[in-house]
Amino acid sequence: MNPEIPKRAFFIFAWQCPYRSDPPVIDGDLQDWDRRFRMPDLMALDGREAFADVYAAWSERGLYFAVNVRKAAGANVDRRQPLQGDGMQIWLDTRNVRNAHRASRYCHHFYFLPATGRAKQGGGQTRIRRARAHSRMCESSELPVACDASGTGYRMEVHLPAKALTGFDPDENSLLGFTYLLQDRRQGRQWWTADEPLPVSYDPSLWGTIELVK
Repeated sequence: MNPEIPKRAFFIFAWQCPYRSDPPVIDGDLQDWDRRFRMPDLMALDGREAFADVYAAWSERGLYFAVNVRKAAGANVDRRQPLQGDGMQIWLDTRNVRNAHRASRYCHHFYFLPATGRAKQGGGQTRIRRARAHSRMCESSELPVACDASGTGYRMEVHLPAKALTGFDPDENSLLGFTYLLQDRRQGRQWWTADEPLPVSYDPSLWGTIELVK
């Protein structure tokens, strides 16, 4: 049986990530994010509709992400298996090595869990399967995250501090390998690049690229 290969797997995607001299407050309120920070929606290439807007920015302090998930009626969070429930996962390669099929110590996999009501909620880092080497694992307390939930969805902001990103040096390496996954029990999965059955979760060559620009 031949699995259906997502159309996005046949393209290499890159996006210019804007600089923020005044970093956003991590409080779950997205009013300080405007359209220039919104990442392009690539789901339509596979005939699917995105259920969330994703925003990104950077500064010397690290990377910032925000997500607006629409029409999600409550979040199904599994703290014992955080990758199985609702939430956002982020993969980053601070060296953007495009021809490697196994992660290096510059590759990272983070996850962030939504909350019910305006509250801070959990985030963490996990090891990447089949990696040749692993990055320094950071503590959950090092990953600021806040969420504001309502009956029409939730809004979440996260900060990946520079100290949590092995090899993060925008002056020397402005290109980062990147992809994300949003999971919602009612609305499905929203990947930025290729989805399963391809091994996106551990093959950096299937990720896209973000360029840190001023």
